[in-house]
Amino acid sequence: MKKFFSSVRPLYLLISLYAVLALAASYQAYVLKVKTAAGEISHITKYNNYVIFKYSHLHLLEGKNLYSEYPGDYWDLYKYSPTFALFFGCMAWLPDWLGLSLWNLLNVLVFSLAIRLLPGLDEKKKLWILLLAAADAITSLQNSQSNLLVAGLLILGFGLFERNRYILATLCLVATFYIKIFGIAALILLLFYPEKRKIIPWAAFWMIVLWIIPAAVVGFRPLLASYLQYFDMLRNDQSVSLGFSAMGWLKAWFGLDVPKTLFAMAGFAIICLPLLNTRRFREYSNRRLFFSALLVWMVIFNHKAESPTFIIATSGIFLWFFSSKISPVNQVLLCLVVVFCSFSSTDLFPPSFRYNFFEPYVIKVVPCILVWMKMVADMYYGLRPGNRLAS
Repeated sequence: MKKFFSSVRPLYLLISLYAVLALAASYQAYVLKVKTAAGEISHITKYNNYVIFKYSHLHLLEGKNLYSEYPGDYWDLYKYSPTFALFFGCMAWLPDWLGLSLWNLLNVLVFSLAIRLLPGLDEKKKLWILLLAAADAITSLQNSQSNLLVAGLLILGFGLFERNRYILATLCLVATFYIKIFGIAALILLLFYPEKRKIIPWAAFWMIVLWIIPAAVVGFRPLLASYLQYFDMLRNDQSVSLGFSAMGWLKAWFGLDVPKTLFAMAGFAIICLPLLNTRRFREYSNRRLFFSALLVWMVIFNHKAESPTFIIATSGIFLWFFSSKISPVNQVLLCLVVVFCSFSSTDLFPPSFRYNFFEPYVIKVVPCILVWMKMVADMYYGLRPGNRLAS
């Protein structure tokens, strides 16, 4: 037995632990019951998001409006594309205990594979990334969310680009757009790689294929109507929330109301301006820094960001930290992220502290904003052609 454990690599043990966590979170969500205000057992489950995804597939096949309220089936709205609803047919017909388990396993396996395939990092650093990301991963799993899958696809796409696997890389990045619409921003990575005549057609191909594939089941006109309803839902949804975002932080701390779209685009422009110096991004370390900042931007400038969403941002932060030279500033920022972002949604903090301090003052996003600003400073002042920040 001792010989067996000594031959097993720690990284694979941790990936196995992630799979166990996925199954444990699925079991917990499946067996726990939700009670109404009257103390009765509610039909709303602890895995409500999975139920939303499941019924979205059934509603798609039945020709119903995916973006209407169905209080008899679940709470909240379906906020993903018709393509994602079609994809969920892989699990929608299974018993909930099995479908939920497979869904969470898919999330952790894609994420773990993505970290495993990251170039330029040794196994010890990948191990640390997975360890530190575990708290946010569990938060996403317990809510049966798709954020762990999105983070995995984004990181996997970046890693595959660096390995010149352009067909699979573009598929991964385009797929994120059909899950979370902000994934479209990741396609800016195409600018980094020389074979654009191959990459851009493949990106366009996957964009069209994934957009049109539900038509094989529902027809073109119903699909077009569904997309119109989708964009109408997104437009209405934008006006009712600030979430754990930079916009929410400005509102909570300073009473400032900023235009959400313009503010998000301004943040995107800030991290994209260094791309004008194309020579700088011939260095892998510089591309990796930009990608890390992009992952954080996707969350802190997202007006719908919630606790499970932060696995995307913290993945970028951990990648940045373990790719950079160790410095006191970076170490302090990492500690702030782990304590006040990753652990702020856990029982390490009393519920009264979370509900009366962390949530109203949007504390969760503050460390991520500080790290993003440090990333931006590194991109503007710390990187020059031939200067590697990666250790």
